[in-house]
Amino acid sequence: MTFMKKNIPFKRNNPKPLKRNNHKNLNGFDNKVSRQRPKGNPLEVKGKYESLAKDASSAGDRIAAENYMQHAEHFLRVNNALKKSD
Repeated sequence: MTFMKKNIPFKRNNPKPLKRNNHKNLNGFDNKVSRQRPKGNPLEVKGKYESLAKDASSAGDRIAAENYMQHAEHFLRVNNALKKSD
């Protein structure tokens, strides 16, 4: 009777298991970068996104322009919520 071992991560001459690469950060970016907040108050950030939307629109990129305008609208809402809570 012959038994075959399948999918066992051992080398024949080395009894230690093979190390598997379990790194979640394979793209080289630091995870802290994705958690950064925009700098400035909400109205300043809104203005930055409106400027980016204008630039994207003049370059002919309607999708990016709409994306930036949605971000600008978000920061307008954030600003309004902050004013309401004061």
